[in-house]
Amino acid sequence: MRLFPHLLTVSLPIAVAIASPVSAQTPTAMTDAARYAARRERAYARLGNDLLVVRSRWGASDYTEPAFVQDPTFYYFTGADHLLGAILVLDGKARRTELFLPPRLPGLLGPIAEHQPKPTDINAAAVHVDRVADWNAFPRFIQRRLSEGTAFTIQVDGDFMRDGLSGWVGIALDSLATPDRPRFAWVAALQQRWPDARIMPAIASGLATDIRAVKDSAEIAALRRAAENSAAALRAGLLRFAPGRHQRDVEGAVVEACTRNGGDGPSFWPWAMTGPNAAFPLPFTAFVDMHNLDRVMRAGEIARFDIGCQVDHYMGDVGRTVPVSGTFTPDQAEVIDLLVATYRAGLAVLRDGVADSTVIQASIAEAARRRGSMRTALGRHAAALIANRDSIPYWQIHGVGLDVAEQLPAVLHAGMVLDYEPIFVVDGQGFYMEDMILITSTGYEILTKGLPYSAAEIQRAMRR
Repeated sequence: MRLFPHLLTVSLPIAVAIASPVSAQTPTAMTDAARYAARRERAYARLGNDLLVVRSRWGASDYTEPAFVQDPTFYYFTGADHLLGAILVLDGKARRTELFLPPRLPGLLGPIAEHQPKPTDINAAAVHVDRVADWNAFPRFIQRRLSEGTAFTIQVDGDFMRDGLSGWVGIALDSLATPDRPRFAWVAALQQRWPDARIMPAIASGLATDIRAVKDSAEIAALRRAAENSAAALRAGLLRFAPGRHQRDVEGAVVEACTRNGGDGPSFWPWAMTGPNAAFPLPFTAFVDMHNLDRVMRAGEIARFDIGCQVDHYMGDVGRTVPVSGTFTPDQAEVIDLLVATYRAGLAVLRDGVADSTVIQASIAEAARRRGSMRTALGRHAAALIANRDSIPYWQIHGVGLDVAEQLPAVLHAGMVLDYEPIFVVDGQGFYMEDMILITSTGYEILTKGLPYSAAEIQRAMRR
C-alpha cells in the first residue's frame, strides 16, 4: 500500500505489553459483547490511571478513500461505523467506557446532520460502552477526574491525518472547539481548556496501535475474506495490462472485482502505476492528482500493481511488479527473481517474537549473497542496492486491519496481520511486491493465496 506510517509520524521507541496471541475461539464462539469487553480490558491494563480519549470522524471522506471510513480506533472499541462527532473515553482507573455525542451536527452536513441519533436514542450496550451522554457532559467528566487528585495522563487518539483540517467545522463545545487548526488540533484544544493537565497524543505511547495490532478471531476471519477478495482482484487486473491502454483500464477491473466478489469495494483507489510512475517516491504525488497519475502504458515498462479490497471494515493490501506487455525483459526478469529470493529470505525468519528489523536484514543478507551471481547489469545494480539498507528507504513492514497501513511495534507477535513490502528503484525502474501475512505461534501464513511470484509465474498469470 502507498501509505507508510513510519514516514508520516515521528518514530518513537515503544516498550509495549502485547496482548496474548489470538485465541482458539472461532468468531461464533465468542459473543460480540465478550469480544468488545476483552478489547476494553486490554486497554484498561495498559492505561493504569490514564484516560484514552478517541474521536469519531466528522464526516466527509478524504481523497484517499473510496467511501466513508470511521476512525479505526473508535470503531474498534464501539463497532459504531456511522456515529459522527462523538467522543469516546476509556477510563483506566474506573475501568469504565463512556460515549459523548454532540446534541447537533454542523448545518453544513445538511440532511446527514438532521438524521444523526441523539444521545438519548442510543443504547449503551449496543455500542459496547457503560454510558452514553451528551457531548457537553465531557468537560464535566474531565474536570471531575482532575479534581480527584490522582496523577494521570489524557492520551488522545484520533485520525489526525484525515480530520486535522476537515474535522474542525465550527461545532462549539464550550472552549474546546477550534476552527481550522492543523493536525493535532484536538490535543491543542484540550491543552487550552485544561492547561495543568498532562495531555499527549496516544500515538506517542503506542497504546491504541499496540492494542489493535494483535487481531482477535473475528478480525482474522474478516481479514481472510479481505485477502481472498484482494487476491481475486489482483488476478483480474493482471489480464488488463497491455501497451496502449490507460492505467485506468486496470484500476477499473480491480474496483469491479472487489465489489463482484462480495466485498465493500476497494480499500484504496488501486495503483496500476507504470513506467516512471512506479518509481518511489513519485507515487506519493497521486494523492494530489485527480487522475491518480493516469497515463498510457507502454511496451517494455513495468508497473507497480498495488491494490486491496475492503470487507466488513477490514482492509486488503497486496501487489506485484508486472510487465505492461505481459513479458519481462531478461534483465527485468532477473531483478524480479532476485526480489522474490530476498523476500522469501525475510519470510524464512518471520515468526512470533522476531523483530521487524531482523526480517528486513535477512533479505539484505540474501541480496549480498547473490550479488556475485547476477548476470545482467540491472541485476548486479539491484543486488548492490538491496544489500545496502540506506539505499532502500521505502522497504518496510506495516500492519493491515481497520487501516490499510497500520503502525506495528518493533517486535512482531502471533495474531498480527502484516504486509512485508520490499520497495526499491534501480536505474529509474520501480520494483515491489507484498502479501498479507498472519503471524502464527509456529511461523506465518500467507493470506493472499494463489498469486504468482517469479517472473515466469507472473507472465503465465497474465496470459490466462
